[in-house]
Amino acid sequence: MKLIAGLLLLGTLGDASAQAWKTLPKGVRILGYRNVTTSTISSNFNRFGADSPLGTQFRVDAGSFNDRAGNVVTPGADVDANAYNALVVGEYKVDASAQVNAQGTGFGIGLSDRVMFFASVAYYKAVVKTDLKRTKGNTYEETANILRASGGTQNDVIAENLRHMIDVNERTIQSVITNHYGYKPLGDWYGSGYGDLETGLMIKAADEGETGLMFYPGVVLPTGYQDDPDILQDIAFGDGQFDFFGELATGYLYNDHLMFGTSFRYTYQAPTTKRLRVPHERDFTLSETSERMSVKYGDKLDWMLNTTFSFNDWISVTPIYRFMYQMPSKYGSTDLKANEYLAYNSDKLEHQVQLTTSFSSIAPFLKKNFILPAQININLVKTVAGKNVANAGRFEVEFRMLF
Repeated sequence: MKLIAGLLLLGTLGDASAQAWKTLPKGVRILGYRNVTTSTISSNFNRFGADSPLGTQFRVDAGSFNDRAGNVVTPGADVDANAYNALVVGEYKVDASAQVNAQGTGFGIGLSDRVMFFASVAYYKAVVKTDLKRTKGNTYEETANILRASGGTQNDVIAENLRHMIDVNERTIQSVITNHYGYKPLGDWYGSGYGDLETGLMIKAADEGETGLMFYPGVVLPTGYQDDPDILQDIAFGDGQFDFFGELATGYLYNDHLMFGTSFRYTYQAPTTKRLRVPHERDFTLSETSERMSVKYGDKLDWMLNTTFSFNDWISVTPIYRFMYQMPSKYGSTDLKANEYLAYNSDKLEHQVQLTTSFSSIAPFLKKNFILPAQININLVKTVAGKNVANAGRFEVEFRMLF
């Protein structure tokens, strides 16, 4: 579930169909509202870029026990090889899915004819469904019979102990998760709260009529709900640290019906300190210990490219492509190996497409053909490829009004 963090891009003031270098005149204000609903999220793009279920499947057998113990048992020498290979404690599957709704609000005001202030924040509601099932039972009896047939006092003793071993069902797994590792039980999770607050300036650096350049300096404040290290299935609404970003946006107005735009943003994620679970293995994330440690999440690169087709003053359609890359994160704790395990495979990559249909009265208002300058956008967004990001789509409806 941690892969869903940062799923929703909720800047409420960016306008896919407007001239990217235009700011509000001095004293003019804009109010934006966006409602976002994701599809049911049941998979992610893993470290190889393949579509992978959010849940997991695992098998507990003699080999997994031996691996965890440091391979202290040699099949064929210390124990009958056929019995070793036959012993299965159980096979298990965790089905997981999530859905998120967010309502974002943004405000902006022209400080001068070239500089505009903006701020935006979102309120999230999320539900995560998690179901633990055992898909195969134990083979204690079968393994005991193999040991009995092999003969010998030692095999007889092991066989008798096997017949009295506890059956590891779903309740037993939950008990290990909660009592040994100290996590909250697996199950459904519901959460709501505000995300991180983004604020900054929009500075018109150039305006040549048909083209121009906008510079956005800004900061993201850590106002959102963070991951709880004691809950395996929760969704974060914020990262827990300050972000500082700079963005450049430009475009070209080909004619009254066709416009091209692009933007590039670099985000520096400042170091912070938080309590995290301390892993003892690279590929096994459960840990019974936690520690406050320094965290430096990887800086992010965002690039966007769009083309706007305007049918008339009222209606336009904008296809958009977005690319995001987040660099690997760095961790600092007293356990150097844990720092390495946490940083492993922590970079992210995302390719996203969007189709925006806009209904706007701004141009008619400027021509004095309508009384209210406002805009409604309908957005269809889909992540089409990536690494360590959720495979999700979302439907957005947004409203903006100038006053």
